[in-house]
Amino acid sequence: MKKQLVLLLAIGILFISFQSFNPEPPSEGVFPDEISAILKSSCYDCHTAATGSEKSLKALDFEQWDQYRLTKQIGLLGDIGKVVEEGKMPPGKYLEKKPDRKLSEAQKKLLADWTKEEADKLMQAD
Repeated sequence: MKKQLVLLLAIGILFISFQSFNPEPPSEGVFPDEISAILKSSCYDCHTAATGSEKSLKALDFEQWDQYRLTKQIGLLGDIGKVVEEGKMPPGKYLEKKPDRKLSEAQKKLLADWTKEEADKLMQAD
C-alpha cells in the first residue's frame, strides 16, 4: 500500500513538472500589449528562465530585457526581426510539439515592423 502511494505521488509530481505553462511578461509596460501577447505565446517558453534552456537563454532572456544595455537591446531587436522574417523562430522542433504556437504571417509582420521601429527609437535615444 505504501509503495502504491509513493508511486502515485511520484507520477503526480512528474505529471505536474512536465506541464507546460507560459511565464508572465518580464514587467509591465516593457513591450506593447500586442507584441507582449505574441512573445508570451510563441517565445517565452524558451526565452524565459522559468522554462527556457541554457542555450536559448544565453541568446535571449526576455525576463532580463529591461536590464540589458541599450546597445544589446538594439542588437537583439535586429536579431528577433531577422529570425522571425526568415521563419527560423519559433524553431521547427518546438512547433512539432506545439503547432498552435506558430506565428501567422500577420504576427510575423507585426513583430518585424515593431523590432525595426523600436530599434530606430532606441538608436535615437542612444
